[in-house]
Amino acid sequence: MLLALTLVAAACGGETTASLAIEEDAATAEATSAPVEQVDTVEEAPAEEAEVVSEDAEVEDEPLAEEVSSESREVLIAELTEALEGWRSTGGIPGASLSVRMPEGDPINITVGVSDLQTGAEVEVDDYFRIGSITKPMTSAVILQLVDEGLLELDEPVETYLPGWLDGYQYADVITIRQLLDHTNGLIEYAFDPEFYAQASARSDQAISSAEIRAFLATREPLFAPGSQYSYETGGFLTLGDVIEELTGNTAAEEMRARIFAPAGAENIFLAPQEFPPEQVVNAYGRAELYIAGTLLVGREDTDKLTIESTVRPDDPVIDVLGQPQDVLQSAGWTGGGIEAQLESVSAAFGALFDGTILTEAQIAEMTTTVLDVNYGLGIDNAEVDGERVYSHGGGVPGFRSQANYLPDYDISWAVSANLIPLPEGATVGDLRLLIQPILVNAAG
Repeated sequence: MLLALTLVAAACGGETTASLAIEEDAATAEATSAPVEQVDTVEEAPAEEAEVVSEDAEVEDEPLAEEVSSESREVLIAELTEALEGWRSTGGIPGASLSVRMPEGDPINITVGVSDLQTGAEVEVDDYFRIGSITKPMTSAVILQLVDEGLLELDEPVETYLPGWLDGYQYADVITIRQLLDHTNGLIEYAFDPEFYAQASARSDQAISSAEIRAFLATREPLFAPGSQYSYETGGFLTLGDVIEELTGNTAAEEMRARIFAPAGAENIFLAPQEFPPEQVVNAYGRAELYIAGTLLVGREDTDKLTIESTVRPDDPVIDVLGQPQDVLQSAGWTGGGIEAQLESVSAAFGALFDGTILTEAQIAEMTTTVLDVNYGLGIDNAEVDGERVYSHGGGVPGFRSQANYLPDYDISWAVSANLIPLPEGATVGDLRLLIQPILVNAAG
């Protein structure tokens, strides 16, 4: 238990997090109203391990325009590849996948590094990653659609739609749908709770349900009165999944596919544990607190003795998260962090939330209106980053660190996922964003 408490204390510090099911800073801005800290550009390594897959759109009647467009696109791909590989090598990150969608042209998909440290297999663009809490904005979008359909109201208590949802909890009858979406409900983050961690680790080969997690939350003391403060948590988004199913009569996965994935043209994206990709996600690695959690805390011997090399930590030991049962890991996140996907589908779905494909202007305005003194709205971070407005959400689960971004002034979306967590100093998703964003803004003119 002392070790678990140590891990939780580290988890609360931001990027270095050791939660069993969800690790999240929501976005690089850390969901605060303070300015985003600038970072120095890292020294970029050659992109020898990069794989680039892209197709140029044909313009038969304008060959000169096609040539110029193709040249600009190739320059953009080269710059993005160099930035991604420099970031990867700085952090000793085994592998990463990046997908970018500009206003015109086919998506740009870039991978660097390896999907398996033991075999050396390179990351491919059709590999699957777990994107964690990037799931939350998609759940929020479904809820906002149900509001417009008259099936629920944001400021109505959750109890109205899901009677007994938090039986015995002090504020069960007053917490609203909106307070689940904007994290002002006062619930603890269950994945950071030592007791939950211990219980879940002891049954890693058995799926855990949202009802079980809510029953656990009902036994914990509130952090504050609902609506009075902000504290990021995931149990509220699992509850929203239950609300979706209660109101529609369909599974949350079915609703998300029909309302989000299909309209976005995102085919290779799946909401676990109700559906899974046709192939297993890439091998994923935990270092620092996650290495401790994956070995000492669960009693697992590190027989592989794998290490990575970052600029700040040589011979850094890592544990392959896929070397243990996945049932709890693939069920504890669900509508709060369960999506497994190819990155091209992630950038497609995330961008479609804000480009008019899925949400109306009024719904987007509702979603991106921030609460209290933080940058967080209804399942989305809305902040100014390096002088540009960005809608974003981060995601972190054991073995994976991800982020999705949308630049509303340029209609650009991009998403990245790495198969390592926590990311070392100097190679966080925030560091990568400060490398990638200027390249995209410059390319947009």
